[in-house]
Amino acid sequence: MKVDEQYLDVLQNIESGIISVFRTDSTLLDLDVQEALDGLIRFYSWENEHRGTPRLRLSTRALQVYDSIHQICDWRLGRQSLDQNNYQPNDSEPEAITLPEILACLKHIRQSVRYWNKENGRQGYLSYVLQFFDKIS
Repeated sequence: MKVDEQYLDVLQNIESGIISVFRTDSTLLDLDVQEALDGLIRFYSWENEHRGTPRLRLSTRALQVYDSIHQICDWRLGRQSLDQNNYQPNDSEPEAITLPEILACLKHIRQSVRYWNKENGRQGYLSYVLQFFDKIS
């Protein structure tokens, strides 16, 4: 089964984190998103290989995306609740996924960023994904 079929909910969660940053900073570029994804893929790959924590150097905008997605990934990995302030003990949490699964999702989104950026320019991916979130908002 393809990543986009098996993990659609995870992909949507991660992309909602990206779009939330884009909505607050319209100067965000696909390159910033790709930089954040590269950093997260490196972070979780190192963790999966028991190599410690990599030193990451991210631009300010990429760091905002990184932080947003990292929180969502940790939530999907079952490590924390998504919103510590509004979390109720009886709220249902999604079933935790594994590091290889979160890595597959991050790599899938990175591939989409590259594709839509090449097709439609500096904010090609962001514009493409935003249209889906605008429909459900």
